[in-house]
Amino acid sequence: MSEHYALTNKVAIVTGGAKGLGKTLTASLLAKGMSVAICGRTAAPIQHTVETFNAKYPGKIAGFVCDVSQAEQVNGFIDKVRSTFGDIHVLVNNSGFGKETLIWETTEADWDAVMNTNVKGAFLMSKAVVPGMINSREGFIVNIASQAALNGYANAGVYCASKFAMVGLGKALQEEVREYGIHVHSLNPALIQSQKTPDEPLDSGLIQNQDLADMLIYLLQQPRRLKIDNIGMWGF
Repeated sequence: MSEHYALTNKVAIVTGGAKGLGKTLTASLLAKGMSVAICGRTAAPIQHTVETFNAKYPGKIAGFVCDVSQAEQVNGFIDKVRSTFGDIHVLVNNSGFGKETLIWETTEADWDAVMNTNVKGAFLMSKAVVPGMINSREGFIVNIASQAALNGYANAGVYCASKFAMVGLGKALQEEVREYGIHVHSLNPALIQSQKTPDEPLDSGLIQNQDLADMLIYLLQQPRRLKIDNIGMWGF
């Protein structure tokens, strides 16, 4: 269990992997020789991202439409990934969003939408991949959480609640799968400048997408004897 984890020819899933941070995470995993399956709710960006990366990494990327808050869609997605690439070794729960509302002005519909994607989605995806990881006695689940998982912020109550829950879910899951050699991590970044256009100038005081991607690769390549918990990241 002391060896560094080799990523070449392993299989990863990145939810929300077609745009923004998810796309950067996908690119970094592909660059390490992994096969990567991405999912999202909209077909067009998935198709565009798959076509873009397939030109550089032929046969190494696949994408499917999947709403991570829906168990039937999640299970169908996992079946497609396994039939395409085989066993799943890494799950990155990246799908998520928030609502800028005061707690007492948050609608039930907005509460449900955020919690269902951020928490239920991570639960359903983890639930779907863990049995296979237990069988192979290896695996990594990485939750893209937030400093909002550790601190309360005004006008972000439902987002904070969802990210606190995501970290708690990950901590509980880690205790359940430790004996099978499976690692569960949470990354807790502060505000990220997720560039919406390639020509958007970089803000040197904010975390960049690539910073998260580099930290993900760092985590995955550590010796399997090592568990690193709840990494916080801030702009400097």
